[in-house]
Amino acid sequence: MLEWAINQCYALGADFIYKKFIKDTVQAGDVNRAVLAEILQSNSETVYGSLYQFDGIQSSADYKRVVPLTSYSDYENYVEKIAAGHENVLTSDEVQYFGLSSGTTGKQKRIPITAKTRKIVNMSMMFLQHGALSQALPAARTGGKGLLLMNMLQSENTPVGIPTGSGTSGGVQSMKKMLRYFWTSPLEILALKDQQVTNYLHLLFALKERSLGYMMSPFPSGIVQLFGVLEKQWPEILEDLAKGTISPHLTLDSEVRDLLTERLKPDPLRAGDLEREFRKGMQGIASRVWPKMTYVSCVVGGSFAIYLDRLRFYIGDLPVFSAIYGATEALIGITTKVNDTSYVVTPRSAYYEFIPLQESVDPNPTTFDLDELNIGEMYEVVVTNYSGFYRYRMEDVIKVVGYAHQSPVIEFMYRKGQLLNVAAEKTSEQAMLSALGATTKAMGVMIEDFTVTLEVEDVVGNYLFYIEVKEPVITPTIALAMKNTLEQYLGEANPRYLAGIKAKRIKEVDIHFVRTGTFQALKQELIIRGASLNQVKIPRFIQDPSLIRLLEKNAV
Repeated sequence: MLEWAINQCYALGADFIYKKFIKDTVQAGDVNRAVLAEILQSNSETVYGSLYQFDGIQSSADYKRVVPLTSYSDYENYVEKIAAGHENVLTSDEVQYFGLSSGTTGKQKRIPITAKTRKIVNMSMMFLQHGALSQALPAARTGGKGLLLMNMLQSENTPVGIPTGSGTSGGVQSMKKMLRYFWTSPLEILALKDQQVTNYLHLLFALKERSLGYMMSPFPSGIVQLFGVLEKQWPEILEDLAKGTISPHLTLDSEVRDLLTERLKPDPLRAGDLEREFRKGMQGIASRVWPKMTYVSCVVGGSFAIYLDRLRFYIGDLPVFSAIYGATEALIGITTKVNDTSYVVTPRSAYYEFIPLQESVDPNPTTFDLDELNIGEMYEVVVTNYSGFYRYRMEDVIKVVGYAHQSPVIEFMYRKGQLLNVAAEKTSEQAMLSALGATTKAMGVMIEDFTVTLEVEDVVGNYLFYIEVKEPVITPTIALAMKNTLEQYLGEANPRYLAGIKAKRIKEVDIHFVRTGTFQALKQELIIRGASLNQVKIPRFIQDPSLIRLLEKNAV
């Protein structure tokens, strides 16, 4: 009864927040400029605000004229001071947490998080996205319990005790009192470091929940990895489910093992039902073992599109909700449709500016407010957030595909710096993904993961793809055909690449197939270097020599 009441209150709260968001989009430009005024007024007496005389800024035009565009390097000294205990440096609010960027596209960054920014993220994660989902998919209103693939791990504290960790870990940590009403996994599982053990236990507790309603992960790779564990270990998981035990093969502290075991009861009937389904194979398994599942939530746009075929293998035609587009620095938008990768910019989350793509290489480019953009054009995103980053270049390139009232509807295209460029052909991540997707479809190949580097030892360079294939077994004949097909589709995706090939400024593409588990090893290496379990992503373009050596060592 309590869970039902909480879910009803949750649905009503989500509806209220979503209606407020829709109202904001009607006057998105004015709302967003009011956000800027609030940020400047609140922080006018900070070190940074005094430096740029925030108290004298009267408009967004003044702001753009007085305050320079910034990158993370502009904040490093300020962040060090905050970490050492200095106050009123970038923001007048207390810094409660440092969100760590994923560390997969460069040096790991520490992003200040305040109570205000935490509230924005929590309201969006808990209420705004659910309100949008309920409108797009009425079946999702019923709520119920779901499976959450995130964690609450914190990396360390600064010398004055400010905790650090991934942005998502911090968000989950701050909502932990509510977790048991919405998700199947006990809190102890969300605090474990070993991903294989964590996934095993996520599955054990989710499989005992017959009426599981949804599955949620930041990225599709997390869900694909979960089902990979299920494929390999379902007999052991079902034995634990039937007996109400936890396998002795799992490395767990005795206290955690005891706490989790207390929450299990023997359920041989459920285990028997599940075994019959698993023996039929894993295709479409999600709906077969959880018939009340209504959707899966994870981001499938941009570079994550490569996982969609694998995800669909397991979840069938269940709707996919790409809930939120954002980063540790700021929430940027929410999606309002299922099976869609466009996002409506949230005008109250931060102040946004947009640099036309053709000007993004200029030192002092023109920027436009969110109600001044052209449909069909691409822009680089700039944010001013509530935590002390001002005119911060996100290096995300987006395309405007429409407007929701005054708020732009955008699609993420690629990260700046993720372009492949041997001879000025500038192949974008989007073009690369399009070519690889067309290749795998034409060849009937299902891949686990991939990345690309540039081979430039010779006078003429080329692209080198590292690909881990799930099926079929790659024979020399298939390998050659796949290489030739990829070459064809790269030329179609980027005519400048084809021109470079014809002019012999670029050599033809090469593929090195790698052993099963290689990209899991690569993820583990990134985690060792500081990337968070929640946020670790395979970089689509690798230059790091040690990571390339890891891939080469596993080439077959």
